[in-house]
Amino acid sequence: MRRARAGFTLLEVILAVIILGGGLTVLYRSVIVSARMIALSREREQVAYVFSLADLQYPLRDIEDIEDDAPVDPDGSLLDGYVFERTVDERDDFLDEDVEDDRLYVVRSVVTWDDGRQREEIVRYLRQKE
Repeated sequence: MRRARAGFTLLEVILAVIILGGGLTVLYRSVIVSARMIALSREREQVAYVFSLADLQYPLRDIEDIEDDAPVDPDGSLLDGYVFERTVDERDDFLDEDVEDDRLYVVRSVVTWDDGRQREEIVRYLRQKE
């Protein structure tokens, strides 16, 4: 009569290592993707914060002359590593030259970071008071 052996065969051990390795690989990738998403979320939160600081520092309310008062030269003092800039362009997409100027302006607020490699832009339309 044969005695039963205690322990695992080599095939069982190899199969267990492969399954464990696959599970750990999936878990590792999930952690990496989550860390990237957290970093991206933190970055976007900082950008929103810079936009809000810029709105407080350079408000668009009660501006008499949009072309002169609304533009903001690049300002890196709001938050380290982030630069805020605002430009104003008169809307010029009239198809008919006989149409009267509607005094509508395109206001582009831009935040750049990562030495200018990343940027976020908000476009608004403002009408000049008469």
